Parts: sequence; structure tokens; C-alpha cells
Amino acid sequence: MNEANANESSRMAPEESFPEDLTLLDSSEVAVLNSRVHRAIDSEYIEFGLPDPESQARLAELTEELDRRDETGGRTARAAQDQAAGE
Repeated sequence: MNEANANESSRMAPEESFPEDLTLLDSSEVAVLNSRVHRAIDSEYIEFGLPDPESQARLAELTEELDRRDETGGRTARAAQDQAAGE
């Protein structure tokens, strides 16, 4: 797959850049990344019989962030910090 197709794909290839800090992203951005990583893992199972370790690690990070947001009412870490500071 060439770079132009990878950027337009509904799947996130393991070699594509991934945000360092998911807490800074809006919920919709995290949801899109989650969807793209899930689709990549599905594709990797079909093509290779198992997922790429990078895709698995990304899914674990996304799951942790989505779980954290579920516990805090969907707020980004920054919004939670602002509220705690009384802003």
C-alpha cells in the first residue's frame, strides 16, 4: 500500500504515526483512532493469522483512554484538570 492510500485508509497501519498523548484528543478523534485500529487488527488476523504487536499496543492504549473517559463522563484530561482547578 502506498503512503497516499495508507493515509486515506479506514485501517491504521502499524507504521503510521500515532499520537503520543491520547488525553489531548477530542473524544471523536479517539473514537476514529479506535475504529481504525480495530479494522487494522481485523485485517491483520485475516491476512497474517495474528495481529501486529504495534496494533495490539495501540488498541490497549485506546481502550485505557476510552475507559478513563467513560469514568469521567467523556471529558478530556485537560477538561478534567480545568474543572478540578475551578476554571
